[in-house]
Amino acid sequence: MRIFSYFAFLTIFALFQSAKSQDTTIYWTKGGNLGANFSQVSLSNWAGGGNSTVSVTGLTNFFLNYKDANSLWNNSLELGYGLTKLEGQDFRKSDDRIILISQYGHKANEQLTYSGLLDFRTQFTKGFKYGADGSETLISNFLAPGFVTLSAGLTYRPSDWFEIMAAPVSNRLVLVMDDTLSQQGAFGVDKGKNIRSDLGVNFNMFLKKEIVQNVTFQTRLNVFAPYRTITTAVVTWETLLNLKVNDYITASFATDLLYDEKIAIKRDDGTVGPSTQFRSVLAIGLGYKF
Repeated sequence: MRIFSYFAFLTIFALFQSAKSQDTTIYWTKGGNLGANFSQVSLSNWAGGGNSTVSVTGLTNFFLNYKDANSLWNNSLELGYGLTKLEGQDFRKSDDRIILISQYGHKANEQLTYSGLLDFRTQFTKGFKYGADGSETLISNFLAPGFVTLSAGLTYRPSDWFEIMAAPVSNRLVLVMDDTLSQQGAFGVDKGKNIRSDLGVNFNMFLKKEIVQNVTFQTRLNVFAPYRTITTAVVTWETLLNLKVNDYITASFATDLLYDEKIAIKRDDGTVGPSTQFRSVLAIGLGYKF
C-alpha cells in the first residue's frame, strides 16, 4: 500500500507541473500555505514550579483546482507534523497527518454536479501511548491506520465557498499495514488482516470563506454509514481558523474530531472502548502564502 501513497503524492506533483504548462488564467487555480511554529519555556530555580519545554510544529497545505464550463476538479494536500519535549523526556509527537482529497464534478445544472470523491488519510511515523512510568505502547504507524474513501453521488454548490455532497455509493477502506497492530485487530480490522472494507453511504460538507480581511475559516464534515450497520456512522470533522498578521507571521486554531465505533481506545480512566477523539492546536509562527 506504500505504492498507493507514493502514487497519490506523484499525482499531486504532476498536476502542479501540468498547471504550469497550461493557460492558468482560464482553467487552473493553485496555491497553498507553509507554516512553522516554535516555542520554548526555560525555567531555572523557578518558585512557581513547572517544566522547561520545547515545541515545534509544521503545517503545509496545497490546492490545485480546475474549472471549465462543464466540469471542475478540486485537489488538496495537507501535511502536518509536530514534536514536543518536556524536561527530562525525549521528544514526543504532538501532530502527524497526511490528508489528500480529490473531487471531480460534472455539471448537471447551475448548482448541482455529478461527483466522484477520493479521500485518503494517514500519518508519517509511529505513534505511542505513554504510561506514567515512562513506558510506551505502539498504537499507530504509517498506513496503520490509513483511511481511503471512494464515493460517487451529487454535489450541491450554491456558492464558491460552500458545498454539500451526498453519495449513496461509497466504499471505505481501513488499512492496518503494521503486523503488530493488525494482529491486535486495531482500528476495527479482523485480527491478522490488513484491510477492512465497508460499502455504505457518505455525506460530505465543506465550507471555506474569508470572514473578514486576512481571517479565513474553513470546516469539513464527513459522515460515512456502512450499509451492514447503518446506525453506526463514522464521523470526521475538521475546522481551521487562519489569521494573517502580515506577509510572514500567521496565527491559526485547528480542531479535529473523530468518532468510529469500531475503534477501541484505551481511555484515560483505564477502560477500553469506542470514544470521541478530539484534538485542538493553537499556533502562532512563521507562515508563507503562495
